[in-house]
Amino acid sequence: MKLWQKIFLSSLMLIILTVNIVSVILLNNSHRLIIEREQSHAVNEHEYFKASFVNAITYEKLVSGELILDTYKITVTGVDVVSGQNINVAIYNDSKNITARNIPDKLNALVHDNFINNIDVDGNEYGSAVFTVDDEHIMVIGSAVEIEEKTYFIVTTSNISEIYIMKKQQSDFIRKVSIGASAVVSLILLVVTIALLRPLKRLNIYTKAIAGGQYDMRIKRKGSLEFCQLADNMNSMAEAVQSHAQKLENVAETRQTFIANLAHEMKTPLTSILGFADLLRIKKNISDGDRMEYAGTIVEETKRLRSLSGKLMELIALGGTDIEKKPVNLPKLITETKTALTPLLDKNKVSLICNYKDITFYADEELFKSLLYNIIENAVKASPINERIILNCAMYEGDAVITITDFGIGMSKDDMQKVFEPFYMVDKSRSRKAGGAGLGLALCAEIAKLHNSVLEIDSELGKGTTIFITISGDECL
Repeated sequence: MKLWQKIFLSSLMLIILTVNIVSVILLNNSHRLIIEREQSHAVNEHEYFKASFVNAITYEKLVSGELILDTYKITVTGVDVVSGQNINVAIYNDSKNITARNIPDKLNALVHDNFINNIDVDGNEYGSAVFTVDDEHIMVIGSAVEIEEKTYFIVTTSNISEIYIMKKQQSDFIRKVSIGASAVVSLILLVVTIALLRPLKRLNIYTKAIAGGQYDMRIKRKGSLEFCQLADNMNSMAEAVQSHAQKLENVAETRQTFIANLAHEMKTPLTSILGFADLLRIKKNISDGDRMEYAGTIVEETKRLRSLSGKLMELIALGGTDIEKKPVNLPKLITETKTALTPLLDKNKVSLICNYKDITFYADEELFKSLLYNIIENAVKASPINERIILNCAMYEGDAVITITDFGIGMSKDDMQKVFEPFYMVDKSRSRKAGGAGLGLALCAEIAKLHNSVLEIDSELGKGTTIFITISGDECL
């Protein structure tokens, strides 16, 4: 069952139930008031007859001159009084036997069996009951009276069938009105329910569209405040889903590019190794010069493959690394890095000029040394022979800033935007000859990120490149 059907049916049932309960309560209360009014009128009639009976006994005593009337004369007097009344009356003696009456036999039997014993003999209260005789409702009022030291029970009755007929007619009328009102209310309620829940239907359509992949879809704010708030929340959720989906797409695309580049970079040295190894195996007569050339190529390509795999493993490992930072003296770290790079600097005939202040900061010493090593190594590869590389280190606006400047080939603006991506190389042929794999700066970016540092680049084609490493002041001592 749909939501609007549940709301419609439950609301309709609640309204009908409430109207019927209120109607029944009002009807019963009205009927009770009418019965009480009729009972009051019947009591007055009963009092009138009771007084008439007592006065008749007194009158009879005066006429006969007797101080005490016997039972027979009292009975005769009661019969005379009863016969002269326009209401149905019955008089019973202290033995509960009828002495005079003008009520029907069926009613007399009910009164004798079910009512006389309930009359209070000692008190002045009246007994009251309603009996049904031949589909008629009879109200009975009874009381006790003491005459000549004997107790007599006087019962008067009145027909109140019209009250019950009126109640039945009112019940039928209320039932018909309820049916008609329920039909009208149900129609109005149906229209109102559908109108109020229309925004929910619209939200459902938008939700299905978003779930189907249309993450750029946004829900229009219409309807009540609650639906507007729900639309805002749904839009926020769609934006979050779209953002996450875009991130996942970017990650998937990056990984696909990463794997493709990895396969390509590994294929090149493997092809060279396989080719020259095959030549050494197939050629029977090979000169020492050729053999040394082939072996040298195999060794260089193997070194490049080893460098590629090592940097790749290091880059992958950094993704889940939780580094332990300790106080590191930056001048000492720069000196050790320069010493490690001395063979490379001598081989390429490039000088490294270092200018630095005494700065201590928190870092993983080996990782940060790898950061400096890779940046300087790239600068050496990009520099011509007999050129210099300048490394400066100083405090600037509370942060420690390291700049590494070379005067080599430089790069374009497009290259600067991609240079930190894995496997990206500005000059592929030159990088491969130098043993590069395009992972150095990507590795540097990851290391800088782990150290709460910012890595930036400024370069111009043919003039050189400057790398800026900004270490947050929060990390400095």
